[in-house]
Amino acid sequence: MTTRFRARHAAWALLLAACSAPPAGSVSPAPEAPSASAGATLAEAAATITPAGVRERIAFLASDEMRGRDTPSPELERAAEYLAAELREMGLRPAGDAGSYIQRYPLLQNAPDSAGIGLTADGARGAPTLAYGRDLFIVPAAGDSASGGAVFLGPVSSLEDDTPDPVAGRVAVVTLGPAIEMEVLQAPLAAARAGATGLVFVLHPSLPEEAVHSIAGHLGGSSFQVPIPTIAVRHERAEALFRAAGVNPAAIAETAPAPTVLPTTLRLRTPVARIEHRVPNVVAVLPGSDPVLRDEYVVLTAHFDHVGVGAPNAAGDSIYNGADDDASGTSAILAVAEAMAKLERKPARSVVVLAVSGEEKGLIGALYFGKHPTLPMERVVANINLDMIGRNAPDTVIAIGQEYTSLGALALRIAAENPSLGLVVAPDPMPQEQLFFRSDHVAFLRRDVPAIFFTTLLHPDYHAPSDEVERIDADKTARIARLVFLLTHAVADTRERPTWEGDGLQQVRRMLERSPF
Repeated sequence: MTTRFRARHAAWALLLAACSAPPAGSVSPAPEAPSASAGATLAEAAATITPAGVRERIAFLASDEMRGRDTPSPELERAAEYLAAELREMGLRPAGDAGSYIQRYPLLQNAPDSAGIGLTADGARGAPTLAYGRDLFIVPAAGDSASGGAVFLGPVSSLEDDTPDPVAGRVAVVTLGPAIEMEVLQAPLAAARAGATGLVFVLHPSLPEEAVHSIAGHLGGSSFQVPIPTIAVRHERAEALFRAAGVNPAAIAETAPAPTVLPTTLRLRTPVARIEHRVPNVVAVLPGSDPVLRDEYVVLTAHFDHVGVGAPNAAGDSIYNGADDDASGTSAILAVAEAMAKLERKPARSVVVLAVSGEEKGLIGALYFGKHPTLPMERVVANINLDMIGRNAPDTVIAIGQEYTSLGALALRIAAENPSLGLVVAPDPMPQEQLFFRSDHVAFLRRDVPAIFFTTLLHPDYHAPSDEVERIDADKTARIARLVFLLTHAVADTRERPTWEGDGLQQVRRMLERSPF
């Protein structure tokens, strides 16, 4: 799952527990896997999705040898080859470039010029030199410099509303809270719309230097770009800079009056080189059985990349294996495809398996597919996305976005009609976080395709070397995969297409207008 720099783990865990209805003891054991070949019934095919099978695939993708499957990396290429080989063995047809299972897309990776990055204020005498990765980080931008008179707007939330007039032609200054999330990408868009020449975040006093280093690395190696130069500065360093420029540091406190034009000119330098790579998505299709409906598609998505190798933890482990994020979802869509291929009668519509990379860099692979699909996007009737499904309460899966389309009600009905799954399909416990706009299904939302996003949310091992296969609940992962199998089959085998509920499409379109993805 992408774009969350410091998770509020306790809050997530409590909310997830609140969503869990039946006790863990009510979960039925996984059925024994039958030796089904092509010719299985729906129940027999579903039963071939086993904990051992999903664990085996997760173990491969999340092994130390795969070195965190960074985008780009040789290990990501190896993962793509593995997925293609699995789909080929199942009998799914290639649906990538030139008759292959691979779709390649251009990834422009940021390479910040750390020596050239800086923030200064006119008239500042004796101001400290601000070091990239220690005192500040940047959000890479299309331009590499900006200047203008400074205007303090208060908390970053001030940019969510109609921005006051003094912003135009100036550098906007806002404060950030202790948890840095999507606002670092959304605020520059809002500031640019208001006519700001640049944006400065004053970080929360509790944010340590090592967090600045971590975020600088994440954004610096990403593909994100915002429209105006944007710099985030540690609180004490920002105070020192403004003090040296003759501005009372109290003027940039979160509670200070705003908007306030500050008596100084700020100059931002954010030079970034862009390095192009060609990286893989993996695409395969199981043709449908109906002569007409086989030309329509249900697309399953999961991302097979993670964040690679980084800072070591206390145990000295520096490989961020990403067993849950998202080897779990990738393993599940493979299991669903394998079960679907074993059916005696294939569903009426075709089923597409789309394993994307670049999710951790900003949904790059999925968004590219959305703009350059290898099959007619107007014939895609639904997208079912899986991202992090292997942890937390054993009886609960969260279906993000279930309220917007008929897919939500269908998933609830299937779970209720199949108590052996032992799953409660719960609603989004934190709608204010807008998780429906943070994973790969966004590419399909942007094409007005009904979508649903299954996840079991965050945990303390998120984006850490400790996200290992040993911590995966393989039984739960397999049961979620069976639910997705039954949901996919129902959508693919029903003549009516999934529909948007009420004004769901209009709501989604409005929220996408403010999304950085």
